[in-house]
Amino acid sequence: TAENKSRVYGAANPELTATYEGLVNEDTPASLANPVVLATTATVESSAGTYPITASGAADANYTITHVNGSLVVTPAPLTITAENKNRTYGAANPALTATYSGFVNGETAANLDTPVALSTSATSLSPVGTYPITASAAVDVNYTINHVNGTLTVNPAPLTITAENK
Repeated sequence: TAENKSRVYGAANPELTATYEGLVNEDTPASLANPVVLATTATVESSAGTYPITASGAADANYTITHVNGSLVVTPAPLTITAENKNRTYGAANPALTATYSGFVNGETAANLDTPVALSTSATSLSPVGTYPITASAAVDVNYTINHVNGTLTVNPAPLTITAENK
């Protein structure tokens, strides 16, 4: 029987192993004339999901061998998307909101996400001096368990010069 296994998306497949039931006379798996061959279709690039582990090829004149397949479960990899902190002056337009990403595998980037991150803030050009959350949300991908981390938009005072008029 092929033993069930699991791994994270982007990681190498684990060693495939099998259990044996019915060996007698102190026989071991090494006693078989032909050892079991274990294989899976999953590769490091395979998406999160379940893949078969096939058991085949074992043979020995002393045994009637039944092969039982197992499963390899590829789980999503962790991905953190963090809204970058921004600053602006009171009365100015909000800067472009951006994010950083930590955890991509297989050379992937934000462009590979099924649904990109949405970045927003409640601050407008009329918002007074203070701090406002930059919310990161909505990113989705079958291959990642996504953790959204919010940032902060800081609205700084605008420079103001008051000059007394000469009289």
